[in-house]
Amino acid sequence: MPEVIKTDGRGILAGDYLNQNRPITRQDWLEDCFPEWGSMLNQEIENLEVKKGTVALWWLGGPSWMLKTDEGAIFFIDVYSGPSHYTQYYYCGVCKQAGADTINWMRMNPQVIDPWKFNRLDAALSTHQHQDHCDIYTVKAALQTTDCKFIAPPRTVDKLKSFEVPDDRIITAIVGESVKFPGCEIEFLMNYDQTVIKTGDGATVRPYEECCVSFLFKTSGGNILFLGDTWYNDAYIAIGNNYDIDVAIFDMGMNAPGATDKMTPYDCARLGETLRAKVLIPDHYDNWANTASDPTMLCAQFERIVQENTPEIKTVIMLPGGRFTYPTDQDIKRYRYPNQSDGYDPTRSITYGEYAKKYGTKKD
Repeated sequence: MPEVIKTDGRGILAGDYLNQNRPITRQDWLEDCFPEWGSMLNQEIENLEVKKGTVALWWLGGPSWMLKTDEGAIFFIDVYSGPSHYTQYYYCGVCKQAGADTINWMRMNPQVIDPWKFNRLDAALSTHQHQDHCDIYTVKAALQTTDCKFIAPPRTVDKLKSFEVPDDRIITAIVGESVKFPGCEIEFLMNYDQTVIKTGDGATVRPYEECCVSFLFKTSGGNILFLGDTWYNDAYIAIGNNYDIDVAIFDMGMNAPGATDKMTPYDCARLGETLRAKVLIPDHYDNWANTASDPTMLCAQFERIVQENTPEIKTVIMLPGGRFTYPTDQDIKRYRYPNQSDGYDPTRSITYGEYAKKYGTKKD
């Protein structure tokens, strides 16, 4: 009986199930099957050498991103590693907007990284305090396995401290300030997330600057702006007038009557025009069932609105786990997973061998 080989070091099970019977417990199932991508993407991110004059991003699904600079710095941006959950009226901004006692947030997107298995992480950034942008699973993993900094606006800093993140590892994101890491400067800009300013005990509506921030990564490859869960706001024209935005990344989704949570495709297109961004990438439309509706429809509407109204602006639709390198990939429009055919060898295929036996292999 051959030895059972569970993985090849990437956290992915061998697919050869012949003669691999073994005892299975619930814990085995959880560890074998989650995260769905094992640590394959972790290794891709850590091993990729980002060329000078470019910047690499990976969409992890939902609001979650990773970024790597040409000097090797690696960042979490709004990374969520948690499960489906529900929120309650006493605290949840969306519940307050809707007048709902509770809202179920049923997760649909896969977990494509293992947050516990990064050898290098320079910083973990959160645009705001909501669970899907600052969750205990991601924070505790990064805290225990790396020496990264945690960057967030003031109210999210309070949450980080409740997770026992020490003060010397926290950078408070104050609008107008910035911080430097290898290969980039991150500037903290205004964010107009109407939902998060209503989040918290009581009916208090708090200032934007306390609750949310936009992160502008200034890299050799371009300026990448992460806007978290913002709503459209006319005030974004100030950012468009004062900064060169190469890529803008923001939330999109479907809203049930009575509560706005995500921006509509029209709001997204309008925001991109206001920011004068060169490339627009929506996110968040894929992961919560209650705001997803038909993600394909949302993306098609978004693309059409931008194309017909501001054809000079490019759009990119990503897939979870996909890599986007700027400016190299700015014209891809829609990401496609690699088909791995670069590892194929037709001379070793069964059908090729049968053909060769009958007809030979040389051209006439």
